[in-house]
Amino acid sequence: MQLWGTSWGLLGTDNGGNDLLTRDLQGTAPSMVVGLVSALLGIGVGLIVGLLAGLMGGIVDQILMRITDIFLTIPFLPLAIILVVILSPGELTIITIIAFFSWMGFARVIRSQVLTLRERPFIEAARAAGAGNGRILSRHLFPNLIGLTYVNLALSVPGSILTYAALAFLGLGPPNIESWGKILNDNFLVSATADWWWVIPPGFAIALVSLSFVLIGYALDEMFNPKLRRRR
Repeated sequence: MQLWGTSWGLLGTDNGGNDLLTRDLQGTAPSMVVGLVSALLGIGVGLIVGLLAGLMGGIVDQILMRITDIFLTIPFLPLAIILVVILSPGELTIITIIAFFSWMGFARVIRSQVLTLRERPFIEAARAAGAGNGRILSRHLFPNLIGLTYVNLALSVPGSILTYAALAFLGLGPPNIESWGKILNDNFLVSATADWWWVIPPGFAIALVSLSFVLIGYALDEMFNPKLRRRR
């Protein structure tokens, strides 16, 4: 499609004459990769910490929970900005930082669930039959936490995508990788949000993808939680 005038492309162009629709489409993949991978790693760490704290109890529980409390008191975004500046503004760095500071809440949720499950009769029966902590964890506890893990994984992706977009908007994203935050940063440096076709599409894309994962999380919660299932 060719549009006559000073601009072309369905969403116009940036100050360098680049098609903004192409840039918006190219920015989808990095945002999704960072959001999914960092959320997966953060949920994995939180799952391991919560399982160990709830199952082992005693000094192990106290140490892991105190470490969790320390991480919860750290202001994430300022520290993330400092770490990205000190290290390198690459995708791997951003994924690692987001995952490293996003596991604490899920770890506490898993710990509370394990503390409830380990008092159930089937856990006591497994212990009476000679099952060790490893078998109880893998055969009895983890299967009962799969639904909760999937739900929190879906709900964690929007936060990771927003964090990546925020860092890229501040100019701390990978300089050679297109992303929605980088598009917003380019607009801020050139026109300071005066060109709506430069701002609204990437912002709408971030909101739409975040809303999609939130709805997926709610749907998974309905699937795995019998109390929330709708009667057909």
